[in-house]
Amino acid sequence: MKLLRFFSPYEWFLLSSIIILNFVVFFITGQWDALSAIATISGVLCVVLVAKGHISNYLFGLIQVSLYTYLSWGVGYWGEVALNGLYYVPMQFIGFFMWRKRIREGSKTRVKAKNLTRQQRIWLFVACVILITAGGLLLKYYNDPAPFLDSTTTFLSIVAMYLMVKTYSEQWYLWITVNVATIIMWGMAFIRDGQEAGHLIIASMWCVYLLNSIHGLIIWKKAAKTSSLTN
Repeated sequence: MKLLRFFSPYEWFLLSSIIILNFVVFFITGQWDALSAIATISGVLCVVLVAKGHISNYLFGLIQVSLYTYLSWGVGYWGEVALNGLYYVPMQFIGFFMWRKRIREGSKTRVKAKNLTRQQRIWLFVACVILITAGGLLLKYYNDPAPFLDSTTTFLSIVAMYLMVKTYSEQWYLWITVNVATIIMWGMAFIRDGQEAGHLIIASMWCVYLLNSIHGLIIWKKAAKTSSLTN
């Protein structure tokens, strides 16, 4: 009963959705990809726990990013491989210890949210545009099948992860953009690579991520506003 109350109805909806989508893909394609299934379920658990500001998200995040690195390698999305293998994996450990330092008073698992200033948001936007453009040109040189989309997901994820570790609510705007771009990427891979079941499962995971990011933005904006009023 305690577990049932831990997640909100909406969060249970997200968790149920990714499990159901895994079975839907199996019935449509007749194929079952265990690694993709584990990665997607762990990933949704991770982002739901991030939206709750719960530190245990890093455990499921470590499982997801490790498997996702392997799956991205098979498709040739080198930006995703570098992002997850070289950045996300170590950031799971760094984020865990940094969140422990920002635990709210009276709670052993949740952190305080905060907002960027208007000037910081402007600089953030400019930096993201420059990084995406430069990264896209580099990935195009190395024959990435979707260079600018891959660059968008790679560099915005790096920045968003930093904002997440620093507990800024603006991370969610970047995660929403990343989710949309990644859905398109894996949809392209599904069509290009002969309708592989694993590609469709991964795309479905990012659809659930998108819903969670919108949910997380609402929660964190409210939390950041409450935190600023009490400080």
